[in-house]
Amino acid sequence: MKTRVISGIIIAIVLAAVLIPGGYVLAAALLIVSMIGFSEVTGALGVRENGGKFNLLEICGFISIIVHYVQMVLIRDYRYFVFAIMFAFFLIMVCYVLTFPRFTASQAIYTFFAFLYVPINLSFIFLLRIRPLGIYLAWIPFIAWVCDTCAYFAGRAFGRHKLVPVLSPKKTVEGAVGGTLGAVAVGAIFGYLLYRNKTGNIDAVYMLMIITFVGSIISQIGDLVASGIKRNHNIKDYGHLIPGHGGIMDRFDSVIFVTPCIYFLSVILSITT
Repeated sequence: MKTRVISGIIIAIVLAAVLIPGGYVLAAALLIVSMIGFSEVTGALGVRENGGKFNLLEICGFISIIVHYVQMVLIRDYRYFVFAIMFAFFLIMVCYVLTFPRFTASQAIYTFFAFLYVPINLSFIFLLRIRPLGIYLAWIPFIAWVCDTCAYFAGRAFGRHKLVPVLSPKKTVEGAVGGTLGAVAVGAIFGYLLYRNKTGNIDAVYMLMIITFVGSIISQIGDLVASGIKRNHNIKDYGHLIPGHGGIMDRFDSVIFVTPCIYFLSVILSITT
């Protein structure tokens, strides 16, 4: 537990160091995290042999990640993500065809999935940061960790009914509800602070409550998706990069999954002064 707490504090410090300045610093950090997360997912899905070196499919994925982040920093518009997605798709499929039968169709599909799952989803944090009030909104995806913590304690205190017993035996309906309530409460506090100190618009409170309510549900689904992949492939952790937590995917799975949802909700609800 001590190791886990220390790692959590270090992660929080690093987050502040990249989210506050934003810009190229944040983009570079997201690029690195995306590459590590991508490699963890491809490793878990069997694109790369256990302990083996990166193969051509994964290299195509890394190239696609770099292309995606470059165009994102230069253009700063999610609509151009289509270009990055199609670029990755064609590059990976060309590699699959030209090296046939070195790789299976499943490996090619898994590589493309890993590109969508981690780099594309995670890069929405950058788009959140460049929005009005982005220095505040960029923190909202990490409400997933608040939800996770509240769900853990609510589940221990009140948990009686299993949520998805086969996939995650320890998760309960009561824990899920507690996680959502905790996230919404923090969202309300955050919205109130924005209202009092920045926006002067009371709507910020209600909008943050809506965003964190929806986000908490999506984040819990994201956690279960990552758990399902691990169970399907009989692995305990995605990696060992973060002491006490595991890999990037073990710590950021729910954040990665919920970030696009937070971005689009912030656009739709448009928190302004």
